[in-house]
Amino acid sequence: MKIISEKNEAKRVGIVKRLIESVGQKIGNVHFIKRSTGKKRRMCYKLHVKAPSYANVPKGDKSTKSNSKKKTDYRTKIVFDTNKLLYNKRGNLVGRGDYRSIPLENVIRISVNGTIYKIMA
Repeated sequence: MKIISEKNEAKRVGIVKRLIESVGQKIGNVHFIKRSTGKKRRMCYKLHVKAPSYANVPKGDKSTKSNSKKKTDYRTKIVFDTNKLLYNKRGNLVGRGDYRSIPLENVIRISVNGTIYKIMA
C-alpha cells in the first residue's frame, strides 16, 4: 500500500484524478465519502464505456466543463459503476452498471492496476 499525503486540496484532487484516469480500459476500485450522507462508499468503476441501452447517459461531463472567462473545476469525475443493478418497472433485471460521479476531494483509497493508494489530507 502506497500512502499519498498532500495538505493542499487542489494538488490532492489533481493526484486523485490522475490515479482514477490511469486505470484505462480496466476496472478500478475507489473508496470515498458521499457528499449527501457523509457515509463511506466503495465502488468498482470503469472509464470510457460506450452508452449501454439500459443506462442513462450523463447530460454533460461536469469534471471538464469550462467557462469562456475562467476554467471551472467541479472536483468530480463521472465513471461507470460496474456493480449497480438496474431493474425495469416490473422488477426484472435489465442490466448491470450505471453512471456515477465521484467527489475527488473525498476519496480515501484507490486501487489501480493492483496497487493500493491511501489518500491522506
